Amino acid sequence: MVCLVNKILTKDYFLLYLGLALCLGFSCSACGKRGDPMPPSLVVAEKISDLSLVVKPGERYLSWSLPRKNSDNTKPVDLGAFKVKLKKVPKDLDSCRYCDEGFFDYLTINPFKPESGYQLGTSFYLPVPKIPKDFIYVFSVTSINSRGWHSEVSNKLALFALPEITPPSRVELIPSASIVDLSWQAPVLPADFSGELYFRVYRRQPEVQEQRRWRLITPEAISDTNFIDVGLNDWHSYEYVITAVAKIEKSLIESSYSEIAHITPGDYTPPAQLENFSAFYYEAGIQLIWNPSGAADLAGYNVYRRDDISGLEQIIAVLTPEQSEFFDINQVGGRTYYYRVTAFDSSDRKNESDSTPEIAVKMQ
Repeated sequence: MVCLVNKILTKDYFLLYLGLALCLGFSCSACGKRGDPMPPSLVVAEKISDLSLVVKPGERYLSWSLPRKNSDNTKPVDLGAFKVKLKKVPKDLDSCRYCDEGFFDYLTINPFKPESGYQLGTSFYLPVPKIPKDFIYVFSVTSINSRGWHSEVSNKLALFALPEITPPSRVELIPSASIVDLSWQAPVLPADFSGELYFRVYRRQPEVQEQRRWRLITPEAISDTNFIDVGLNDWHSYEYVITAVAKIEKSLIESSYSEIAHITPGDYTPPAQLENFSAFYYEAGIQLIWNPSGAADLAGYNVYRRDDISGLEQIIAVLTPEQSEFFDINQVGGRTYYYRVTAFDSSDRKNESDSTPEIAVKMQ
């Protein structure tokens, strides 16, 4: 009896093991299996697809985003290193610029402790090597996981040799209310330069702690040699520098900074000189008349007087914009008085116009 039971159990266990083996060995809907899992060694970082050139004053960098997930959409990213590959293509043999042949290992980078380049935010930056004049350098990047497996190759980026360019010169600034008008002289380029030339404008406020670093205020490089910066704070100090950017196809290089130009924006423009000013004796006083100022920001008029004995001049009246005449009754008979009038605006500086010609009037 015991032997019979053992045989039955042994047979049942054999059938159970056989069923499990078949379920594990073959794809079957009964097991709920959808496909083979990817071997851990093949899980690599996602492909880098935004390899690009970043130019900064006097410097050029290869740049790409750090991978955010693995090739199977899992996280965290298994990232051990970056492999940068390079192909040197003579300009006269440029038919294979983007083909896969000819690349060699240029640099392997530990992204966590790089010996070359640096990580900033979610991107990595690698200095571009000096490129010989008659060559095109083509770069690509792959990621390497902790087991040494490579990701797919990134997009390819071709860079040209570009001449070193000097920064713009003769930077001039003209201030007005909340505005600075900038102009500069473009650098002289080599005679054989066949690319395009652009400019970038940088600004900072040395008196403001969080704005002491140069800030690019022309995200899109401009081709003109002038720029109007608006929305500034009047009577605050600003500094500007300009750089030149040379471009051939997608390859760019940026000059170093120009000399620093300093300015304080604000309304420096006074009203125009008053016209048709006259002064004459009238009924025991002196009557002053002039044409009203047409300044849009007119705040009023200053009336000046001096006498022939003391020679001292003083403001005897400050008038509103509506008052374009004044009657002076505070004189001493027999003396001669000298009058002139100015207009002033509503700016913080109270810009004052040029004076009217001085008119002498003798009291009766």
